[in-house]
Amino acid sequence: MTMSASYRLVPIGQQSPDAVTVGVELAEDGTRKAAVWWESKGDIDADEAEYGDVVEALAAAEAARALHGLAEVVVVLSRPDLWDNQWGHLRLPDIAKEPIGDVRDTDLSSRETYALAAGIEEERDA
Repeated sequence: MTMSASYRLVPIGQQSPDAVTVGVELAEDGTRKAAVWWESKGDIDADEAEYGDVVEALAAAEAARALHGLAEVVVVLSRPDLWDNQWGHLRLPDIAKEPIGDVRDTDLSSRETYALAAGIEEERDA
């Protein structure tokens, strides 16, 4: 895979009926392994396969996406540190971009950030 490839990260357990999913996890020997699967949709039967190589799994997922006319390849990681940027760009889920969780890429001042955090804590205590 090249850096031009782009995949959307989805949470574990999320159904993605119009996508081929690649799940990446650690094998017992500490290397990365992957599984590729998709859900049944119309006349497309669900299927799953395991791969000892993530690059091979991503290539198989792209081929399955094209063959079945699915919209995209999405990625599930058992741990956030398992992704290798050499495989492509991994887009974070939209919820991860909300300012509530991460304010680094916002134009909030430190005072506004503090007020936001205080409001969240106040809601949690209610």
